Amino acid sequence: MPLRISGVALEQGALALALVGCLFVFFTTKNVRDLVKFAMASPVGYASVFVFVIWCVTAFFSIDVLGSLKIGGRTALFLLLSVLVWAVLICHTGRHQLLWKTLIISSLACATMALIAMNGFSELASIIKGNGFLRNSPYVILKPFSASLLCLIPVVAWCGRNLGGCWRWFGYALAPLALVIIVQTSNRAALAGYIVMAFTGVVLVSITNRQHVKAIFSATAAGISAGFAWLYFHEIGRPPIEGMYLPEWLIDPHRQQIWKFAFHRFLEKPWFGNGIDQLNKLPGANLHVPGLDASAAFIPSHPHSWVMEILAETGVVGFLPVVFTLGFLAIRLIKRYLKDGNDGDLTLLILMSGFWASALFNFSIWAVWWQLTFFVLFAIIASARNPKTLSETP
Repeated sequence: MPLRISGVALEQGALALALVGCLFVFFTTKNVRDLVKFAMASPVGYASVFVFVIWCVTAFFSIDVLGSLKIGGRTALFLLLSVLVWAVLICHTGRHQLLWKTLIISSLACATMALIAMNGFSELASIIKGNGFLRNSPYVILKPFSASLLCLIPVVAWCGRNLGGCWRWFGYALAPLALVIIVQTSNRAALAGYIVMAFTGVVLVSITNRQHVKAIFSATAAGISAGFAWLYFHEIGRPPIEGMYLPEWLIDPHRQQIWKFAFHRFLEKPWFGNGIDQLNKLPGANLHVPGLDASAAFIPSHPHSWVMEILAETGVVGFLPVVFTLGFLAIRLIKRYLKDGNDGDLTLLILMSGFWASALFNFSIWAVWWQLTFFVLFAIIASARNPKTLSETP
């Protein structure tokens, strides 16, 4: 995941190698096959299968049936492969500490390089991308990386906590580094995820550990207020544009127009949608938005919100099963955390809150790297929880 700093090719290439290795273990190890079957037959497994079955139904209402089936099927494949990663890791607990150390070291190293690139040595961003020694804008290049860092924050902190000693502090160190990178890249979607992530963690920890609750809530409230204040003063100088529904300092005008277009397409086909990954192919999607610069189209590539994207592309029929499955998983994790107080369950909930909150504002939910970021990191944590019985596995 830290390899996202160099782009999607290197990250996905490394993941592909890992998945090939997992497939080899799957075919040679019965325990791994049994775990995969168990996960598929679990309540969350059944709910996930139901989602993909419904998406297959909605695909037949698409303007490109095969295209929608391909993207929906690809997501199902990624989820299945992530379950495979989870099963392989459970059967190879002796490799967990090496994995955790690698995540901590690589995350801190890449975050440090990003900070250097944005604060005096911009050529480093180009070198990392494999483009040679060129001067460019590292803030734009590293914006997607800041989203990956957001998801790595709770995972790396959890890895350090499990390792103990100095690793604990190395794990905690990523959070402030990531926040600086998120702010410097002006990644407001990641900042929203950071805020929701912090709030989720504070609430859950306060419920199970009532010590210093007032101090924790005060610090969190101050941090959230500082985040909104930064957004306000960072954007307040821009000239207003008529017809906006939300304050422009909070949600930029282009994104508001994108959401408006997507919502209108949803209203046209509210039940089964327009087809997975087809919104940018609809008439008018690529037209210029009046009042904005020439590069601003109504749907330049995707709706910049997983809610708008799934609603407009799969309709209510395809959207509600997704919400149900995510809610069902979250409730199971919350109940398990409140019962056992396990840090792994807390980390999974914080990861879920940060990812889905950030995805409300940016990146296509069908993007390969974005899906794999969530699926694989979730699998890594879930594999190390060490449940008392397999029936406790979400």
